[in-house]
Amino acid sequence: MANWITHRNQLFVRLAELGPGPNRLISNPSGSIVVSQAKFDAFTGVGQAQPYAVLGLCIGGGGRTRKLNDQVDMDDVWQPGRIGLAMPGPAAEGISPEMNMLAIAFNLNEVPACHSDNISIEELQNAANHLMDDELISTVMLALVQEAEAHGAASAFFDHGLSLVLHRIASKAKTQAKTAPGPSRATHRLNPVLDIINQRLDEDLRVAELAREADIDTRTFTRLFKQQTGYTPFQYLTAQRMDRAKALLLSNMSVTETAASVGYANPAKFSAAFRRWIGCTPIEWKLGNQRSFVSLPLTESA
Repeated sequence: MANWITHRNQLFVRLAELGPGPNRLISNPSGSIVVSQAKFDAFTGVGQAQPYAVLGLCIGGGGRTRKLNDQVDMDDVWQPGRIGLAMPGPAAEGISPEMNMLAIAFNLNEVPACHSDNISIEELQNAANHLMDDELISTVMLALVQEAEAHGAASAFFDHGLSLVLHRIASKAKTQAKTAPGPSRATHRLNPVLDIINQRLDEDLRVAELAREADIDTRTFTRLFKQQTGYTPFQYLTAQRMDRAKALLLSNMSVTETAASVGYANPAKFSAAFRRWIGCTPIEWKLGNQRSFVSLPLTESA
């Protein structure tokens, strides 16, 4: 028991390091299940080894995510409503966007046996290579968070719901393996385009140029881009520019320098775009978002 309590406390510290800190944090007594809601800053680099399996539901923000280690190879796009599963394993290298996420971290060896079929670990591992769109899973996850808040993360309802979600994920992974042995051609075409956008945020990128890179006509490219990312190309470019701008502003870069670094020759146009996208001016955002971590008390279910 003490081991999982240690893991839980380390996870709490990690959440604070990755963003402004969680505003929901609920644990069962042993620490083997942790339910959280947290806002994460954009991240690039090598993460940490993870003892938990983690179910995540994006509820705000999003963008491209990349994760690579000897167990997983993911290149996908987070957007609100999408679900991801991370399995226990070694540290992974990659990128993740700024977003708000509901997450259920749990000990994979204590998955509740509420259904007759055993859960295939191999199928869950396959599911960890991509994000999912599934209204039932997202609805059940929201219900589980509400259940954890009301009655803790150790109730029969919680166990049954978690078992249901994992069986559905394993089933979807099995079906996908039979019908779609590899990523679609469209996804492969878009990955280099996402790289170009992230590497050239300070340039005047045009949709026609990006479509040529993907070897698709402009109209088809725009449609596929929207299907794969949830954004139009211009919206995605703007979102990535604003995420980069926020990081630069917090590093004490001036508004003028930040504007130039994310492709705006005119600081006034940058400030206007920032206000439309974020809801306040760059200066207002910077003053209101100076980093300060506040530890929240853990809530343990009985």
